[in-house]
Amino acid sequence: MRSEAVTTEGRRSKQLEPGVVSLWGLVSQSIAGMAPTCDVVAFMTAGAAFALVALPLSYLLAFGLMFIEVNTLYHLSKHRGGAGGYYSYVSAGLGPRAALVTALMVIFYQLVSVAGVPVYVAGVFLPGLAKAYLGVSLPGWFWMVMVLVFIGVPWGLSVAGIRPTVRTLVFTSSLEIVFLIVASSIIIGRSPLHTPLHPFDMAAVGVKGVALGMIFAITSFIGIGSHAPLGEEAKGVRTQQGRLIGKAAILSLTMVGVALTISAYALTVGWGQSAMAAFAKSPAPGVEVFLRYLGPVGAVALVVLAVNSALMDDVALLNSSARVLYAVGRDQLLQTSFSVVNGRRAPAAALSAVAALAIAVAFGFGLWLGPSNAFNVLTTAVLFGLVTAHTLMNLSLMRISYRERRAVQVLFHLVLPVVAMGLFWVVLYESIVPFTFPLAWAAVVWVVVLVPSVAWSWWSIGHGRVLPGRDRHLGTPPPEATTPVAPTLPG
Repeated sequence: MRSEAVTTEGRRSKQLEPGVVSLWGLVSQSIAGMAPTCDVVAFMTAGAAFALVALPLSYLLAFGLMFIEVNTLYHLSKHRGGAGGYYSYVSAGLGPRAALVTALMVIFYQLVSVAGVPVYVAGVFLPGLAKAYLGVSLPGWFWMVMVLVFIGVPWGLSVAGIRPTVRTLVFTSSLEIVFLIVASSIIIGRSPLHTPLHPFDMAAVGVKGVALGMIFAITSFIGIGSHAPLGEEAKGVRTQQGRLIGKAAILSLTMVGVALTISAYALTVGWGQSAMAAFAKSPAPGVEVFLRYLGPVGAVALVVLAVNSALMDDVALLNSSARVLYAVGRDQLLQTSFSVVNGRRAPAAALSAVAALAIAVAFGFGLWLGPSNAFNVLTTAVLFGLVTAHTLMNLSLMRISYRERRAVQVLFHLVLPVVAMGLFWVVLYESIVPFTFPLAWAAVVWVVVLVPSVAWSWWSIGHGRVLPGRDRHLGTPPPEATTPVAPTLPG
């Protein structure tokens, strides 16, 4: 009996650690993946170049679109709680090939986001801040060193295990939401509001301007599902049938959506509605607005929280993408070493691979296009990957509903997924047509990644073949689960 218990414990130690992430831990992981304070100084500045005075409208519409989309995540996650996240959900509806494409798209867009955010913060935001307020010109190599810091520190925290990671995220995520809502409310209260509804008038910039602004608004929410791959480590997944994932998505999206919409409105009216053309040209417009209305304390707090937000964003997205890579490796569809965990039960090999690739992408695009253009291209590429993965998610929900003949769920399982997919692709179309460079490079990057992903999925999974370990990633893995099962081919 003793030897059997020791063997069982040894097997368990080769897996992620179950039952350690609470509901609020999942919520905090999702909030950190959306990086709200970083969005205020980075994505809003970039989005304002296109949306201008309608920046709050772009964020409000993106918030609404993501709320429609979270319906799909909620319903697909009800009975599934694996490390694969979207990979598991799509497999249940569309099969293993579509699931593998989804997994590769999730890894792609989260990895690119891990690279893009520090490129902007270290290459545009901090140098602009130093020049404008300190009169200091940072050296040209500064952003490259800081990229290593912004990715290296999150990597170190992530390989230390999920427990210390989640404790850190719970504190910082709560602080960010409270700060943004309180500070933005004060700015709005102190701003002259002659035409308070003008920022929500689409006619001010047209559909094109609002849609281009929505690129950056939607990508502000890309971390909404970053907690899904923590399903195997969540508390109560069995007793609540996976509903923890859906609940966490709704709670985190609501808090971040409210905070970002209020913040976008505060920056617009605080800067001056008629002067928004100059907003995106300023080195640090968000800091300037906070300094004007909240003084040095408010401005410094925004900078500190924005830098921390960028760090925590990379922590959350490294956690998420590495666990998807872990699940794919466990199913022997990529390098199986990705499914190995270290002594702290973290997928160290997968984390290291994602971090290294993110650094390479950040350096490559930053040196090629310059930090500002690199950020815009990488952010748009993120949107392409996100829309692809979420389209497959919506199709999966529709297929499951059809297969199970859930006619009573027509609204949630058919209408809302169709609406979400339509809106996603309309925004993408409006953002890249007509093609203009350098932004159009995002579409090229997406195709370069998508085509091999589809080819690999078709080649690696034979006709009629079921993913190895299917029971593990479609539901919560049993404690006695051990190593991946060898692939089984027809005949």
